[in-house]
Amino acid sequence: MTPFEALYGRKPPNMVHYNPGTSKIESLDELLTQKTMILKVLKDNLVKARNRMMIQANRHRQDRTFEVGQWVYLKLQPYRQHFVQYRDSQKLAKRYYGPFRIIKRIGKVAYELELPATSRIHPVFHISLLKLCHGQPTTQIAP
Repeated sequence: MTPFEALYGRKPPNMVHYNPGTSKIESLDELLTQKTMILKVLKDNLVKARNRMMIQANRHRQDRTFEVGQWVYLKLQPYRQHFVQYRDSQKLAKRYYGPFRIIKRIGKVAYELELPATSRIHPVFHISLLKLCHGQPTTQIAP
């Protein structure tokens, strides 16, 4: 549904393509030619703006994938998740906890982690909250 349909409750009128020089009235010919040119400029500007926004949005995105069985660190926000770690000052709190083993992949962007039995958080996390653990994990920082 377009915004026009939502506002007026009907489909917008179709824009008739105008071929310059087909009208016998000069002022009408100029008006329709000008309207066609303005519409073309607007469409070109929308395409350019869409491309700029897409480039800007994708500039810092990374395509990451993990395999089942890999070890990853989990990014948690202690200032929002108070059960993770109680501190007087959250400024120096740990940002990543783990490493934890990936149990299974859920969809394209979510993974289930093998968390300790004492943790009180849901074990499924978005890929943006995970960071690959390089090497063999030695100690584990529990959430």
